[in-house]
Amino acid sequence: MNEIEGGKFLSLRILALSGVVATIFYLSHVIGGRMVWNDYNPLVQPISDLTAVSAISRPLASKILLGYDIFNLLFCGVLLVFFKSFFPINKIFYSGLILKTLAELLSTFGYKFFPLTDTTWGNSFQNTMHYAITAIIVFSYIVLSILLAFGLSKVKIYPKMTRFLKIFSVVFIVSGFFTVLAAQVLPSYVGLVERINLYSLMILNVVLAFWIRSLLSPIGVKPNKL
Repeated sequence: MNEIEGGKFLSLRILALSGVVATIFYLSHVIGGRMVWNDYNPLVQPISDLTAVSAISRPLASKILLGYDIFNLLFCGVLLVFFKSFFPINKIFYSGLILKTLAELLSTFGYKFFPLTDTTWGNSFQNTMHYAITAIIVFSYIVLSILLAFGLSKVKIYPKMTRFLKIFSVVFIVSGFFTVLAAQVLPSYVGLVERINLYSLMILNVVLAFWIRSLLSPIGVKPNKL
């Protein structure tokens, strides 16, 4: 490996940590919002209530969430560059990464334009748009989770990561289904089930970030099995 390649790999190893930093910001906005909103019930209320227009937690939570948005989009860019130019897997896997980026762009800007107007989840135009954006993002993640798992399984040289992506797909899809079901049947647990769904996305970012770093390690550059 020459000095230029070594510098690029080092830069990517550092930038890959943006996925971890984004997750820290996301968790911080939840914790910070709950600290401000004493009556917030995480078992019943979804995380999006913390940034609703009428929520007392919005000023703090939305500012912290901005950090998540910045580092999350940076991480999406790192994923696209890394798996396009340094460790290409196949078109199926890369299609999943492209869809992930599009979903995150929609999440970042869509929710900025159409945040919840209130925590009662009324049927206003703004709330309806918020629901529609959420539906598109969830569907996108269902598809991309399958693309990532299937695409990586075809190369058969990253068994541990392939197994993780398969588990993630099952957890995300099942928890997403039960979130919708809980809203209709067990509304007292919507917040809890939704957290399983959303936190699985944060875990995905962290695992992908450390996977990139392992692939860019002196041993992983060959490449090796993970």
